[in-house]
Amino acid sequence: MKITLPAGYDELTVGQYKELWQTFESESDGTTAVRRCIEILSSLKRGALNNAEFQDIDKAADKVRWLLDEPDPFTLSLPLQQKVQLQGVTYGFIPDWTKLTVGEYADLETYCNKGLFQYLEKAMSVMYRPLTKEGAGMYNIETYESSKARQKVMLDCPMSACVSAVVFFCSIQKVLASTMPPSSSLNPMVSPTQSTPSGDGTD
Repeated sequence: MKITLPAGYDELTVGQYKELWQTFESESDGTTAVRRCIEILSSLKRGALNNAEFQDIDKAADKVRWLLDEPDPFTLSLPLQQKVQLQGVTYGFIPDWTKLTVGEYADLETYCNKGLFQYLEKAMSVMYRPLTKEGAGMYNIETYESSKARQKVMLDCPMSACVSAVVFFCSIQKVLASTMPPSSSLNPMVSPTQSTPSGDGTD
């Protein structure tokens, strides 16, 4: 069996990344966890690699080990993807972060405090919204309202766009912290393996 594994974030969706981490964390046996992760990345059914040789699984694991490390926004250099096409709709990144609404800021803060990498599709649904107007190199996006439907769509977003958004978000985190109320603390650097409170924010 020939298996094709992703070589970069552009070959992985937010949904696959989340499933990957949830699977890796739920398996008590390391070899089984890696095998299941490879099945997910290769779009194979659970158990498809049960009879694979250990050395083959071990070799494949070396090729995807980068995925099992939390993306570090402070060392990555990814250009911001201002627009993404998802399910036939063009979504635009928040064009002006100096004009964040109370709702945008409150939900982003909630997801950061709970663990940004665990709530990727929710945070992405805040940062990316459908375009309402475009022209002369500029665009407007829909007014923000929390939307479970948009969160679900964001599971199909390429992780490259997601990581680039997180890189940008982290770069302006200090600016936001200095202009927002002192009681607020946007802290996106929470590991995907860290235990977080149950429940959701404004959703």
